[in-house]
Amino acid sequence: MTTDANLDADLVEVSPGSAASCRLDIRNAGPIVESYVIEVLGEPAGWTTVEPSTVAVYPGATESVAVRFHPPRAPQVVAGERPFAVRVSPTETPDAQVVPEGVVRVLPFAELAPEILPRTSRGRRGGRHELSVANLGNVPLGLALTGSDPDNRLAVAIRPAQLTVAPGEAAFVQVRARTRRLLWRGHPVTLPFQVGVASDETPPATLDAATVQEPVLPRGLPRVLAALLVLALLGAGLWYALLRPTVKSLAEEAAQEQVAPVAQQASAADNRAQQADSKAQQAVDAVAPGARPSLPAPSNPARPPSPSPSARAGVPAIPDGGESFSRRLAVTTGTGSSRTDRYTVASRRVFVLTDIFLQNPQGDEGRLDLVVDGTTVLTVALNNFRDLDYHMVSPIEVPAGRVISLRATCRRAGTALDGAGGGGGQCRDFALLNGYTRSAAPAT
Repeated sequence: MTTDANLDADLVEVSPGSAASCRLDIRNAGPIVESYVIEVLGEPAGWTTVEPSTVAVYPGATESVAVRFHPPRAPQVVAGERPFAVRVSPTETPDAQVVPEGVVRVLPFAELAPEILPRTSRGRRGGRHELSVANLGNVPLGLALTGSDPDNRLAVAIRPAQLTVAPGEAAFVQVRARTRRLLWRGHPVTLPFQVGVASDETPPATLDAATVQEPVLPRGLPRVLAALLVLALLGAGLWYALLRPTVKSLAEEAAQEQVAPVAQQASAADNRAQQADSKAQQAVDAVAPGARPSLPAPSNPARPPSPSPSARAGVPAIPDGGESFSRRLAVTTGTGSSRTDRYTVASRRVFVLTDIFLQNPQGDEGRLDLVVDGTTVLTVALNNFRDLDYHMVSPIEVPAGRVISLRATCRRAGTALDGAGGGGGQCRDFALLNGYTRSAAPAT
């Protein structure tokens, strides 16, 4: 062979966000001056450079180039060993190329981004929160979640309390802060609590939150009850003094109007009966004077009953068998990348989507897509809104087992909310899907 190339190290270790290098020696064993083109092959090629990338070597001489590895500090560069190769291609004799091989070991790093929303909830028996934990490192992290109340006035429940988050992924956990006693009356009371996030690879993190306990009986309840009692008494007096006589008079007039035609018909029938009786008596007198047979008296016709009114039937806002339903999709993604959150409709149910609420609290820049069963139904630019809602004129029906996805493409992350985490190159965007579910029609 006219070309010989060797790496000075078979294994190179490098930490994400920093750089490491090794030396490549190229020897020209041919009779002429040779120019060589050097390129890196394999997975590390995207974050590896060669300095210089071309070199000319005289016959019998040796030249050296530096192979530099600089992986980014991102979850996409997972910790571990990755083989690579360096292809050395001579310009004058392309068939004489050589490909020395080596291994680069990416060292692990751990980083978490926890956030709890909302920071403050309200309720008579406490409130509900959602804890999101994003793994920004390049190794899986096992997490232990705890809740505490310094005043022991709340019972903080976290489900699940232990979980594992893969690199570049985010986990969402339900947090319930329940009061130990009811507040029957008085002013609302703010009860703070903390949620701890612990991992063997990262320092422990503590998130502060609070729930506002509202009284069972509102402060103005006695005044409201007194006002309702006064209104009830006034209404009763108005009924007996004014409305009842008027209603009774109107009812009697309406009844008389209904009975008057029937009474006129009865009077006319009575007159006709009397005329017939008189004519019959005259005929009897003409045939046998002195004989007066008795005739039965006509009976009065009965009055027809008055009709009764019919009741109305109300129309419910949700069809029979439907249940109100809402689902929140949340996406956390780094700058220059895309990520998707999904919801699958439960079996034997149909989700009828009526309202869509979009949130971009940080003012991120990029693109947001809402995909229903593989079809994109909504595409918006993140830099055009902070809060946006759509109300469907024709609701979208999503059958059982179909998927609704929220895909965010982050071009530039906005400013993180105070105390809410995020930022630092991370876009955080949300979609709230409202509607109702109903049973799926059986297959025929």
